[in-house]
Amino acid sequence: MKRWVVTAMAFLLGLNFTIFSQQQGPRDGRGKADFEAFKQKRVAFITDAMGLSEDEAKDFWPLCNELSEKKFQLNRELNRAMREFNAKKEHTEAEYKQIVTFCCEQRVKEAKLEREYMEKFAAVIPSAKVYLYWQAEQQFARKMLDEMNKRNRGKNEKDTN
Repeated sequence: MKRWVVTAMAFLLGLNFTIFSQQQGPRDGRGKADFEAFKQKRVAFITDAMGLSEDEAKDFWPLCNELSEKKFQLNRELNRAMREFNAKKEHTEAEYKQIVTFCCEQRVKEAKLEREYMEKFAAVIPSAKVYLYWQAEQQFARKMLDEMNKRNRGKNEKDTN
């Protein structure tokens, strides 16, 4: 059960960055500013949901940002490998086995990172707040998905009119 929770959390955090990257349109110079606004929204939402004090936030957020960056890099590697794999139309059994193994290895690396950083978090904030962090990440991911779906529904309604 614990592995499932860690895996789900890793997925949701990665999903946050994936959702954001999908929301960006063509490179129009707004991407960096939009990403900064996204990160600020995330920090405010999670800090509030966790009830972090100023001192706790000062210790927690650098660790959380480190974790996010490391997970982002793992996801970037995975996405690159998947793009390269999908660029080719035909694959051998060995190639399928290789990409499946790589995907599993990336998930294991991400789970190890989660465990490492959950221990680091527990060293600077109470475990109850670490749990609240997990919940807040899930809630934030759902909120971002809902907002994206609402925007897409609005675009689709405008396109059909």
